[in-house]
Amino acid sequence: MRSHFRSLLCVFLFLFSLGSFPVQAQTRSIISNLANPAIGFNALFKAQVAPDLDQPYGIEFEEAEISLISTVDPYWTLAANLVFAPDGVDPEEVYATSSSIPGIGLKVGKIRGSFGKHGLLHTHAFPFIQAPVIMANTIGEEGFKDAGIEAAWLTPLPWFCELTLGGYHAVGPDTDHPLDFGSSNHDNIPYLGHLKNLFDVDDNTTLELGGSFLGGYGADGLHHSAYGADLTLRNVPLRQSNQQGWILQSELLARDSWNNDGSFASHDAIGWYASLQYRWSQVWWTGIRVEEAFNSFSDVMVSKDPATGLPNLDSNGNAIPVAGHVQRLSANIAWAASEFSMIRLEYSGARETPDDESGTVWDNRIMAQMNFTIGFHPPHAY
Repeated sequence: MRSHFRSLLCVFLFLFSLGSFPVQAQTRSIISNLANPAIGFNALFKAQVAPDLDQPYGIEFEEAEISLISTVDPYWTLAANLVFAPDGVDPEEVYATSSSIPGIGLKVGKIRGSFGKHGLLHTHAFPFIQAPVIMANTIGEEGFKDAGIEAAWLTPLPWFCELTLGGYHAVGPDTDHPLDFGSSNHDNIPYLGHLKNLFDVDDNTTLELGGSFLGGYGADGLHHSAYGADLTLRNVPLRQSNQQGWILQSELLARDSWNNDGSFASHDAIGWYASLQYRWSQVWWTGIRVEEAFNSFSDVMVSKDPATGLPNLDSNGNAIPVAGHVQRLSANIAWAASEFSMIRLEYSGARETPDDESGTVWDNRIMAQMNFTIGFHPPHAY
């Protein structure tokens, strides 16, 4: 009897052990989690009061972004940023990187070109809610984005000096590409060069100097180019890196057109900005930016009928934009509760003088932005 009792007890304990871990049994998979990419999700919302814009006030959805990244094999890593905006879905970046060649970093796919400083940032990483005016008039409000290949070479100089060269797909001008690279000639491969230098000022401060060039042939038969220079001073205290610090940044951008014989055709746009971001606690940032742009377009400068003062309209009933001189001041304060959320309040005031001498216009705005991130997001450029 005792042997039978022990046998029944063993069977009972075995069956109990099988039923006591249902979650573990259900979550087992023949596919390892190592095969799954790291996934992140970001959402941006904005509220705006802009008396000089012909649009209603209120909160609006700016965009949402899904980021994916994973190793492919020992030689390649694949990443993607898919943006969902009110006007549609855009595979903003889809690219593979490799560092298997000593001293050389490769990037191929649809990429954000290595041009300047602000042009490397995603929308949710902008230091101010609005991009500098000159961005949309040179390489694009969110930088130069196109299919292509880039190679970055870390030079053997005694300081950090990186040279990046790139070649891209020829595309015509649109809302994301103010530069006309739409020539159908077989030799039209838009090209980029970027030089980045980093120096240690002291244990807490670094100085960065950069230069960028981007060029290609347009459908109008002209050679179009953009060039820029940037300077950044960044202070991150060693012992209070998450509580104090500041970033002083300035950038000059310009866009020109040239004839095929190399002679100058037109000076299309030029501008600059200078900004200071100051971190005065673990969760509070504040910033101020001044900027100026010449021969540039904005939201409020439109062509007007001199007789009536009313905007001239195109065939679709939209006001025709006109270029001019823009001066803008922006100031904000941000509450970054964690690295996954931020709420910013920002004011900007702009004085804009159209080139057609139709009269100075003003653009004053009060904006609030809510920025939320979940999951894993690849680190932004330093």
